[in-house]
Formats: sequence, C-alpha cells, structure tokens
Amino acid sequence: MLDTSSKPACISAEESQMLADMNTKEVFGWVMGKLAEDDELLTVAVADYGRRLNLDRFRELRPEGYIQCGIAEQNLIEVASACANEGFHVFAPCYATFVTSRTLDQIRINLGMMKSPVMLVGVAAGCESATTGPSHMALEDIAVTRTIPGLSVFNPCDNAQLAATLMELAKNPRPAYVRMTSCDGVNLHPNGYVFDASGVEKLFESPRVEGASGVAGASELEDAVQLRRVSVLATGAITSRVVEAAQRVADQITTARTNIKVYGVSSIKPLDTSLTQICQYSDVVITVEEHSILGGFGSAVVEQISASGTCPQVIRVGMPDKYLEADVHHNILARAGLSVESLQEVFIANC
Repeated sequence: MLDTSSKPACISAEESQMLADMNTKEVFGWVMGKLAEDDELLTVAVADYGRRLNLDRFRELRPEGYIQCGIAEQNLIEVASACANEGFHVFAPCYATFVTSRTLDQIRINLGMMKSPVMLVGVAAGCESATTGPSHMALEDIAVTRTIPGLSVFNPCDNAQLAATLMELAKNPRPAYVRMTSCDGVNLHPNGYVFDASGVEKLFESPRVEGASGVAGASELEDAVQLRRVSVLATGAITSRVVEAAQRVADQITTARTNIKVYGVSSIKPLDTSLTQICQYSDVVITVEEHSILGGFGSAVVEQISASGTCPQVIRVGMPDKYLEADVHHNILARAGLSVESLQEVFIANC
C-alpha cells in the first residue's frame, strides 16, 4: 500500500544525482513507476503525450491506470476529474500551455468549484519548447492557475524537488498544478531532498567580509545600518542560473558592504509567510522566473509583501510582455535576459 504517513516525501542523495541526469519527462515517468509499486489507485491520464513520458514501468504495473484521452485536453480534465472524484490518485500531464489555458473553464469548474483532487502537470513549461514557436511557450500558466481558488501551484527548482513534490501529492491528493521545465540539469540538492511544505529554501549567501567598510572601530549597529541586503527569490529550473550568477557577484564584491542571499521558492500558491519576513529585512528584492513578468511569481511576491506594511524595492526579472519568435531554449532565455551573465549584471547593478 502507498505510504500515507505524515512523514514527508524524501529523495536520497543517490536518487538526487540519478535524477539530475534526466530531463523532467523522464523524472515524471520514474516517479510514476516507483509509486505504482505500492499505489493501486495511481492513475495517469494523458492527452496524446503519454509515449514521451517514460511510463513503461508504470504501465507494466498499472496497465488499467493509464488513460489515453487523445488530443483533447478539455476532455482530459473532465476524465481526470471523474476518476479523482471516485478516489483514484490522478496525475494529468500535458503541454503546460495547453493544460492551463485551453482547459481553463474545465479547471475552474472541476478543480476550483468542485474541488476535484487532480494533479495537473505542465510539461515543457516556460520556453522549453521554444523551437516550436510561441504557441508552445507556457509563459502565462502561473498567472492563470494561481487565480483558481483552492488550487496549489508548484514550480520545483530541480529534479529532486520535482520528484519529491509529485510523491507528496500522490500521498495527499489535492487540486494542484506542477510546473516542469528542464534547463541546465544542475543538482541543487546533492545531499538529497525532503519535501518542505513551505517551499522556501536558502540556497546561497555571500560571505561577510570583516572590516569591509574600511571604517576603523565601526560599531556593530553602524555595520548593520551600512550593510546593503539583497534578497534574490527564484523559482523553477532557472534557479540554478540564479545561484551561479550570485556566486560570481559575491566574488566581485568582497570589499563592498553587500550581503546577497538566494532563496529557491517551489511553492507559488500558497506563498509561505516566511517570504514576507525575508523581504522586510531586505533593502532590495529581486524575483527571477521563466514566466511572464506579469501575473507570475514576482507579482505574487509583490502582492503578499505590499499587504504587510513597509515594502522594499522589488525588481522582477522574467520573460518580456511580448511573444518571441521560435528559437532554441537557451537562446530564448539569453534574449530575455535570463542567462547567467545577464542575471549577474542585474545583481551587480543592485548591490
């Protein structure tokens, strides 16, 4: 039987390294195969895309749990919801742009109003499928899904976190959307990962340099006042680039009074309250996402902290408010200012 204990889902160090060598579609299939060993209620409903999701092991163990709906995403939501309402643990993977925009009415009614515990999985979110043009770039999916009452929205920062999130949802089914994007294959959790419901994790902090101000005998209070505190909040696979850019900047500001911290945020809805405190103790907050700068993660952060009193400067970095022509994934990110070098420039300009 599936483990339904309160113990959070856990990915070991060995599994984390193995998963880092996979793309997110392979990770999804690996998780489904692993869960199928114990969960006789596990169901995967697909809209034609199933053959690309590494589901051989799952289909071997749960052949009756695989439902092919064809190229009919709206019907996919209806079928998945019907199965979930009968007690099955249903994941519905599909191209992110189609499973969130083409199906919005079905999501509102079934997952929102009827609270059907379906776990939507957005395949190739962001610009991963940029070679097929703007029709396949999911740059509005966070904005769309986070407006649905009761729908949890996850954007894992690496494959270990993705696997743990999927496992946790199988244990505790709920209306949810999980965003999957393959980027640089960086393992941010070499020691393994235990699912954390807050979704907030400090991944990097620049070292403090004693006497950096060059003012002899400066008091601790003066030191604290003069320190410029920069908090970078990143979500999704782009987080690995954010960490690398921050590390480079830290090497350049060894004599400056700047403290730069990078937090990975995998839960976009709900946003954990700890983010409010992090932001309030910052002089500038920079949000980074592979999503439109309108309505996404950065907007959610601004909404939360602006309601809590004094709000620091918030700089949102993401995809521009326009449709970009087809290109390979890394080129699109570079053109949007989401390369390591471009992020480094943003951080330096605000240190």
